[in-house]
Amino acid sequence: MKMEEFMEEGIKLSQDDEQRRRSDLVSKKLGELLLQGYKMLNSTCEKCDCILMQKKNEPYYCVGCQDSEIKSFDIEMNSTLTTSKEKQIVSENLNNLPSNFQKKIENKVNHQNENENETVNVIKDKINWATQQLKNSNILRYDIELLDYIKKCSETISAMNNVIN
Repeated sequence: MKMEEFMEEGIKLSQDDEQRRRSDLVSKKLGELLLQGYKMLNSTCEKCDCILMQKKNEPYYCVGCQDSEIKSFDIEMNSTLTTSKEKQIVSENLNNLPSNFQKKIENKVNHQNENENETVNVIKDKINWATQQLKNSNILRYDIELLDYIKKCSETISAMNNVIN
């Protein structure tokens, strides 16, 4: 087996593992919704083909499209796969390039990492702001919105850290 075929097979296996993990997570979420009183409908989402759920007198709910944990998982996996492929391609071909091109690529990668770190710092500032708002708030609905905002910011930082590393 050639090295390229071996690497492609490794990426394919990794993608299969990630699809299995996502499927397990979706199944777990579906089970949680059933325990919360949702019913499983005999139809699937047009976007992602996931089974639709519904609680009495509420709109349809698609775990694959609407659940924040699944969305976060998808973002993380897409970022990680893209990054690992990019790293693999760069590492395999970097030594074959003239030294001036190698330096340009290394500088670009370093600059990209600096931008990503700056983005993470901005999001951390947003979390600090939301935390201060939460400390001063006595309105339950606003508190819930702030907590959701903090959670989404944290999930974004987690996904970005996986991309950076």
